[in-house]
Amino acid sequence: MNGALFDGHLLVRLERWSVLKGSPTDGASVRQLMGAAMGKHKGTPQKRADRALCPVHVSNVLGLKVHDVAQAMRAHGVTQPLEAVQARSWRQDPGRAPDWLTALFAEKAVRGAQLQARREQSALEEEHRMLLLRDVVEQRLLAGERVPSRQDATLIAQDIAFAASKELVRGCGPMCGDLVAHVLLPVEQAALRWAGVDPDDHDTWVIHQGDCPVVADGQPPWD
Repeated sequence: MNGALFDGHLLVRLERWSVLKGSPTDGASVRQLMGAAMGKHKGTPQKRADRALCPVHVSNVLGLKVHDVAQAMRAHGVTQPLEAVQARSWRQDPGRAPDWLTALFAEKAVRGAQLQARREQSALEEEHRMLLLRDVVEQRLLAGERVPSRQDATLIAQDIAFAASKELVRGCGPMCGDLVAHVLLPVEQAALRWAGVDPDDHDTWVIHQGDCPVVADGQPPWD
């Protein structure tokens, strides 16, 4: 149902409701109420004026906010509404755009660069935090102490244990569990102990060769 049909349908229902309820509100009053509601729904006069200068679909082409474009247009005495064709031309070739629009493009570029810089800084800070936390987890594992109960710390310990489990499989001969090479770092051995995996007990392994007869449930014991 399009907007006009919906509004008409709602108007009829309001009129019928007023009659059934014995309301003194007549059809004209209902229409006035509907008109006020519809006018409010369309937005404030400022928004309507902004959209008259820069329609929403044109602002989407420019990648800018309607109000920002309309405000810049008024400040430079531009009274003709923008058209999508002209907006596409300026977007494709910013060098041909008017100064007020070039300034908006530049401001957006600056804001984008600042946002990207904040994201990169946040990512660096998070990476640094995780490195410090990994060092804490490794020290706890090596000392046989309890790993911090935080989820990110537990995930780090699981990641070390999982990598060590894969190394166990790589060190096997033709038969899974038959270790011919046992080269694990101390922290990897500690992580396996924390996870309940004994390199010398094949039944405790959580990763196996593809042809291993042991049927594993696929879930590591630390889950």
